[in-house]
Amino acid sequence: MKSINSEEFFKQVALNSGIVDLQTVKNIYYGIIKTISKELKGKQVINLPDWGKFFLTTYKSRKALNVSSGEVEILPPKLAVKFQADYKVKKYFREWDKLNK
Repeated sequence: MKSINSEEFFKQVALNSGIVDLQTVKNIYYGIIKTISKELKGKQVINLPDWGKFFLTTYKSRKALNVSSGEVEILPPKLAVKFQADYKVKKYFREWDKLNK
C-alpha cells in the first residue's frame, strides 16, 4: 500500500483543518514535530491528546547471527521510538475494520 507524498499530505491537512494557506499548515506541522522531538529527548515520552503516546525505549544488547560470516555477533543496545495508540483511536479503527469486512 502506497502512502501519499508530502505535498498531498499537506493539502489534505489544509482541507481537513479549514486552513487555506499551505505554508501555515507546514509551519504548524513542523512545529508539532519539533515539540514532539524535544519532549522525547527531554522526558522520553509525549502524549498527543486524542491520538496516543510516543515514547523512547531501549532494546537490550543481543546476539545475532551474521549470515555472511556465520559468526555470532553481539549487537549493542538500541534506542527506538514507540507509539501506543489512545483507546479512542483503537476503538475507532476496530469499528472501522468491522464495517469494512
